[in-house]
Amino acid sequence: MHFQEKSRILAYLRSAFSAAHPGRMAVVAGISLSAAVVAVAVPGSAPAPFQVNLLEQLPMPAIEYLDSMDQPFVREGSVERGDTLASLLARLGVQDQDLNQFVATHPEARALLRALRPGVAITVTTTRLGRLLSVSLPQSGADGRLLISRQAGQFVVSDQPAQLESRVRMSSGEIRSSLFAATDGIGLPDSVATSLADIFGGNIDFHTDLRRGDRFSVVYEMLYHQGAAVRTGRILAAEFVNAGRRYSAVWFVGADGRGEYYSADGRPLRQGFLRSPLEFSRVSSGFSMRFHPILKQWRAHRGVDYAAPTGTRIRATADGVVEFIGKQNGYGNFILLRHQGSYTTAYAHMNGFAKGLQRGSRVSQGELIGYVGSTGWATGPHLHYEFRVNGEQKDPMRVALPQSAPLIGSQLSAFRERSAGVLAQLALAGAPQAVALRD
Repeated sequence: MHFQEKSRILAYLRSAFSAAHPGRMAVVAGISLSAAVVAVAVPGSAPAPFQVNLLEQLPMPAIEYLDSMDQPFVREGSVERGDTLASLLARLGVQDQDLNQFVATHPEARALLRALRPGVAITVTTTRLGRLLSVSLPQSGADGRLLISRQAGQFVVSDQPAQLESRVRMSSGEIRSSLFAATDGIGLPDSVATSLADIFGGNIDFHTDLRRGDRFSVVYEMLYHQGAAVRTGRILAAEFVNAGRRYSAVWFVGADGRGEYYSADGRPLRQGFLRSPLEFSRVSSGFSMRFHPILKQWRAHRGVDYAAPTGTRIRATADGVVEFIGKQNGYGNFILLRHQGSYTTAYAHMNGFAKGLQRGSRVSQGELIGYVGSTGWATGPHLHYEFRVNGEQKDPMRVALPQSAPLIGSQLSAFRERSAGVLAQLALAGAPQAVALRD
């Protein structure tokens, strides 16, 4: 751009600015020519874009109004230490003297007061104005909930079944001292440990057979209610390696609708007899000659003594019929069960018998029949257990127990098809890399 053209542009700017702002002419005069050129001499510069603001009226969406008087308001909270029913409801914004009076006078409703333990979740429903419609909370020792609801102006007590959700968990551990110590170490519930002992009890005596280094893996159900764990469910598959020998178990429901545990090759794990009539205890005297602590002489001991606290549960080791129940000489409180074929089992020194049990009663394997005691010729609480064949005592620790028939044909095919998935989970549970994958 020539100097004459630059001077002409600057003169134009001065005259324009002077007409608009006469008092600021001195400022413009101080602007250098080069700055002015930079400010305006931009080749190809475009004018400022044209902008228009438009307003559009949008129609309001249709609003559906609910009759809030018919829609209950749900409020949830937890029982705190020292809470009464009145203070708990007040914290949830509910005032209802009728409920307090009903709970105080209705026998079934008093269970609500007994269930007010710290941490228990309570749910109440009210109207829009806060009038109580219902209150519910879990029942102690049960899956359901106790529900007190207002119906036709009166409160009614009922049991509400809980909607439980089943989730599958996997875990594995190693025996260092005992089964319970191993399961505690990996956070496995005691109920799962007890079930493991029941499942493998026909092959492993958990009182005497466990060895340091034995391993186990388990796939089991955990039942949840509204996202909170309630209790364990069934063991779906398990494996136990005892003294180098591997045992497996898979839960399978047959065509007859009956469920049972089978080995991986389809053989029933449930033996004709359990090895032990107690879940856990210490063997204090085996099947051998011993010095009798009361008679003070050496005598053959034709059974096995299990030392356990008074009141420990005693279970039938096989399906059978009660042939004798009552007191019998040095045996004290005594039960004799007759089983299929030539087998009988005897249980002595019991503290008491299971309710309703009498001669001729049928019992199932694992069913409660009585409690450990020290009646008869006993120096302390224990169970004396005998296994008899044609009336002759045999060592229950060593005798060959009757076997059950394996699955065959279509039942075996169905078992293999259904067990494939859970056996894969069981293998994953026992793998070292599975630790991070367990629930």
